[in-house]
Amino acid sequence: MKQCVILAGGRGTRLGALSEHLPKPMQPVAGRPFLAHLFAKAAQSGFSEILLLAGFKAEAVAAFVETEVRRHPGLSVTLSVEPEPMGTAGALKHALDRLDERFLLVNGDTWFDFDWRDLTLGDPALASVALRHVAPADRYETVRLEDGVITALAPRDPARAEGLINGGVYAMDRRAIQAGESSLEQETLPRLCGDGLLAGRRFDGAFIDIGLPESLAAAQDLSFPA
Repeated sequence: MKQCVILAGGRGTRLGALSEHLPKPMQPVAGRPFLAHLFAKAAQSGFSEILLLAGFKAEAVAAFVETEVRRHPGLSVTLSVEPEPMGTAGALKHALDRLDERFLLVNGDTWFDFDWRDLTLGDPALASVALRHVAPADRYETVRLEDGVITALAPRDPARAEGLINGGVYAMDRRAIQAGESSLEQETLPRLCGDGLLAGRRFDGAFIDIGLPESLAAAQDLSFPA
């Protein structure tokens, strides 16, 4: 795979006033927009193309791209802007003609530090999810993994002490995307799981999502690629 697709359209309503004028992936983390760290990670992992799926305040993302690409001269960046909020799966469907046959997909609000090239996609799976064991797991949906196949997805449970969670990085086949689905997490992945086409692999690198003020604050202390 050479293409890294980044979901950067979310507003981040749980961040409150912080996200009123700035998209969640553009929030400052360790002195730079969070999206800049994902760019550096993609370049470090050997990806040559980035497709950004933008929505809320897309002009801020576009302005960022204009300056950030100069830091990575070997990286080609394309922007796809959804005309209205379409959800994660809807944004992928909107950009379907720009997707490679197989690509890496990354949540624009998640940092999962492992070698992204190690997440591969073997037949017959149409998607493979990078999984992280966390404790507690009360904030997250969890999965059951059996011989490399995700066989069940469990909803969030405030009482769950630990579990394997979706780390927000995926190897995907373009055929996984179907019309009529708006949520990757609530529609696409459950469908693939039910069809036996959803793989998973556990990684143990540093993990954080910046969707809450406290996790955004915690992310300031992480180490990121130069």
